[in-house]
Amino acid sequence: MAVAKNPSLEILRTFPGRALCVQADGTMYLGREHGVYSSIDDGVTWRRVLTFPRSAIRGLAEFSRLACRLLRHEIRALARLSDGCYVGATRQGVFYAPPSETQMRPSRVRDRGLPVHPPMSLTVGPDGRVLWGEYWVNRERRPVRLYASEDRGVSYDVVHTFAAGEVKHIHNLVYDERYKHYWVLAGDHGTEPGIGRLSADLKTFDWLVKGKQEYRAVCLFDMGEYLVYGTDSEMASNAAMRLEKTTGKTERLAEFDGSCIHGCKFGSYLALSTSVEPSAVNRSQRAGLWLSRDGERWTCVYRAAKDRWNATYFQFGSIVLPRGESGRETALFSGQALVGIDGRAAVAALSDTGLCPDGPRP
Repeated sequence: MAVAKNPSLEILRTFPGRALCVQADGTMYLGREHGVYSSIDDGVTWRRVLTFPRSAIRGLAEFSRLACRLLRHEIRALARLSDGCYVGATRQGVFYAPPSETQMRPSRVRDRGLPVHPPMSLTVGPDGRVLWGEYWVNRERRPVRLYASEDRGVSYDVVHTFAAGEVKHIHNLVYDERYKHYWVLAGDHGTEPGIGRLSADLKTFDWLVKGKQEYRAVCLFDMGEYLVYGTDSEMASNAAMRLEKTTGKTERLAEFDGSCIHGCKFGSYLALSTSVEPSAVNRSQRAGLWLSRDGERWTCVYRAAKDRWNATYFQFGSIVLPRGESGRETALFSGQALVGIDGRAAVAALSDTGLCPDGPRP
């Protein structure tokens, strides 16, 4: 009788950096302080392709990993357009680089009288349109805006504004090829979390689901007639969820012991990772990397412990996955505030053997 096998990974090599994004052809990108490096051979060799501007104090912080963590000095988001343009974001703003240029330039963002808050992620839609939503603590519950660029990231304008208190911030936007609209993922508390639809022409928006922690998502996988995502909550137990696109019906598929902030697809494998976020609900002190072939059955293939530094000041312990989808069954991930892999990235071969190796223990 055949024995069912679960996904597992074998780490091939490690190196300094933070996972940023992957492309369909398997190209990998990682950030090191204010620089971006790419690899086309599964991390055997890397070359510097971009440099982000940064202030003098952030330049000095690069001499200390703890200083970088305290200042959140890292590249938040990166994407490459079909014509070779790059768009990206840090906590200081959004940027772009034309093809063949290596220096990122600040984008022009229309503020409409309110300060602009850079995004957590960037989305490239049809015809090279770039979209993002504002992301920050937003204690005052100020209106939150969605931005779009029609000129390859050179400039952005507001395409939708959420009323004060409607959402706390925007986690992500994802284009739906079948239904020809964007999924908008919003957080965080009370009635704020939700998953909504922004039309392809950017003129209309409506909520599919709203107001529960089970709708609090950062990344998702499009499975045709339904979406799969991991919840990102410090207030409720987390899980892999299935959401029907037409009815909004949800189903819990697998239980997780931490909040899910990162997700990626490597070949036929879906990957979600959990973070060590202090709360009364999520008490695990180890971050996990989970894999699935079908979105329903999930296997933990790697764990690493939170390091000793305060999570509030020196970041949650997280396994960081890149944005995008790779056609290769080779994973890229990195560690943040985790024992043994903080500030380091790893390339791993994926297979079906059913093992769950642990990272270094404290």
